[in-house]
Amino acid sequence: MSDPCNHSAETGTARAGTEKNRPLHVQNPWTILVIDDEPDVREIMVISLEDAGYNTLSAPDGETGLKLLASRGPQILITDIKMPGMSGLEVLKQARSIRPETQVIVTTGFADIKKAIIALQHDASDFITKPVDDTTLHLALKRAMERYQNQKQLADYTRLLEQTVLNQEKILHQEKMMSLGRLAASMVHEINNPLSGILNYIQLMIRLVEKPEWDEARRNRFNNYLTVVYQETRRCADLVSGLLQFSRKSSLQFKPVDIGELIEYSRMLCQHRLELAQIRLEITCDPEISDVSGDANQLQQCLINLIFNAIDAIEASPGPDPAGGDDVPSSARAGGRISLNADMDDADQQVRIRVEDTGKGIAPEDLPRIFEPFFTTKQDGHGVGLGLSTVYGIVEHHNGTITVDRAARQGTCFTILLPVADKHTEKKETSS
Repeated sequence: MSDPCNHSAETGTARAGTEKNRPLHVQNPWTILVIDDEPDVREIMVISLEDAGYNTLSAPDGETGLKLLASRGPQILITDIKMPGMSGLEVLKQARSIRPETQVIVTTGFADIKKAIIALQHDASDFITKPVDDTTLHLALKRAMERYQNQKQLADYTRLLEQTVLNQEKILHQEKMMSLGRLAASMVHEINNPLSGILNYIQLMIRLVEKPEWDEARRNRFNNYLTVVYQETRRCADLVSGLLQFSRKSSLQFKPVDIGELIEYSRMLCQHRLELAQIRLEITCDPEISDVSGDANQLQQCLINLIFNAIDAIEASPGPDPAGGDDVPSSARAGGRISLNADMDDADQQVRIRVEDTGKGIAPEDLPRIFEPFFTTKQDGHGVGLGLSTVYGIVEHHNGTITVDRAARQGTCFTILLPVADKHTEKKETSS
């Protein structure tokens, strides 16, 4: 048997080993590769394995055995640790790179126990001493098969987790795109107003230019029109820039974030939606407030989500019918109010941001679940319950906390606490 041999499994009853140590799946035999430079030892082991119902492959040296490992993919490899040319330890190391899931059992003489221990340190499944008896061989095989199955299950579970994380990232991005869609629909009207003004003032400027005489008053009027055109164009550019920044999917950039600017950009993007709903946004920001360390784009996403949730809550809040009938949505009556306050929590050196609304509030039994993914109190078609979960994840990633309470009189109050940025904070990037 100096040449590599391929042996098919026998279908008869296994004769080797006790009932307890027989193969786990006789109907679906395992394939075992035996590498040993001694033909008699190799042949006896192959016969014993085939009698027990296994498929077998055999090789007289490590190089031939590794080729069979690569081409035939056995689940278990049994190799002598002491062979001329390539040793069993080298076979073990190379087998790990060729087919990591294959379990390797090393056989060794009593004098080579230290080498067997080294093999275990290199992730061998087991070792057995020569001469190899059937009971010891099949017990080692049973442990190797269990180890193979456990590692395969772990690998499958790991792949499932990776796919789950990937799916969650897609869902969270979808939630962000839904928010972006709501913003974009509002921005269409917001941008259309200054564009109409720009066109009107440009027409006035053209008429002034066409007139032959230019006095000081006409020149001043022209300059005023030009100033308005510039300001309105700048306003359009800021709105579009804000939308692009909000929609951008890029690596997180942690750097000092100015809370005042963050709030102002969020207000600008939500302004038209607030006006349509007839809701006042009252902003109070401590002028001495410190910067926080974080990604401005994601923190802006938090504020916009909270403002949009507050708008939805106010619009869904019932109010008295002026005619004395049943309650009607608040959109049919006077609008509500949203308060956005930012100040310092000096005790813990944190920035505190509160978003409070006068909406319908959150039921006490729903408060503990409000940040759970896919939990929502909204009607169908008004979100999938990921907005607050996204906010929670972003705040947590910024080493902050977010809590929710029922407002003192009516509505809901969200409180975000973020650590103050270190003055020497350097720009840090992480994957999104």
